[in-house]
This record gives sequence, C-alpha cells and structure tokens, in this order.
Amino acid sequence: MEAYGRESFADERKSALSDLSHFSITFSIASRLDHVRLLRAAISGVLTHLKVSESDIFCLELAVTELTNNTFEHGYKGAEDKHIEVRMQITSEEVQIDLIDFAPPLPEEERYRLFDAPLSLEDPGEDWSARGHGLQLVRQVVNSVEIKSGPGQNHITLRKNISLQDAW
Repeated sequence: MEAYGRESFADERKSALSDLSHFSITFSIASRLDHVRLLRAAISGVLTHLKVSESDIFCLELAVTELTNNTFEHGYKGAEDKHIEVRMQITSEEVQIDLIDFAPPLPEEERYRLFDAPLSLEDPGEDWSARGHGLQLVRQVVNSVEIKSGPGQNHITLRKNISLQDAW
C-alpha cells in the first residue's frame, strides 16, 4: 500500500503535457502597463500548471514583458486604448509565443537588437545606459526570435526549448 501511495504522488507530479501533444491559449490585453502583470501571471500560471521548469518560465515572462512594454511605450506611444494579442503554443519540448500588435513597424535601426549578436554583459563600460537593452535581453533568453511587419501590424514569434520539472 505504501508503494501505491508513492506512485500516485509521482503520477500527480507528471506534467500535464505528457497527456497532451499540443496545447495553446490566446490572451488579449489592453495597452496599459498595469495589465502586463496580468499577462505575466497568466503565462506563469499556465506554464506552472504544465510543470515547465521555473527557469524557463522566468525567461519567457521576461521576454514577453520586455516586448510588450516596448510596444506600449514606443509603438503605441503610451495610448491605453490599443491592445496586444498573445498566443502561446506549447509542446513537451518547446514554447512558442506570438505577440501581435497594431503599432507602426519596428524601425530597421532597432531590429538589429533582435537579430545581431547580443552585446556582452561582462564589462558594459561607462557608455552603457540603463535603458535600451530589452531587445538584446530577449535575444539572450529565448532560442529564436522572428518578426514580420505589415501595414498596421507587427507579429513577433519567440521560441524557447523547455524542460519540465522533475517528478522526484
């Protein structure tokens, strides 16, 4: 009977993803900075429920927060009557997050921060400012970033290989 109890507990600790081949969910939030916390909580809640490792959850929350804040601040110029759509697709090996906004296209001079080699954070030097490095940070915490811009819409796709929490 004791062995049965241990097996049941271990079965409960398995990821819900082991029963699913694919899971997706879509969120839409108003362009208000206080709603970014709600988005982070939703992402964390879904990924925690699916037993994704804490470090992978943190990286994805960070990436989505940086990109969403940039959209609200630079793309929407602080307007609170816009929205952003966030689609999460999850398998047992990868999370893909699509961020769709309706702001002007990301300027070409800013795209390098998503696609060029990240700057070294080892010795930033005196010229290193406290702002303007969010896109570089995103590049460092996910496996890939793609951006497509069209008339009145930007679509950024993040992909991150994930690990699941151990079932001790």
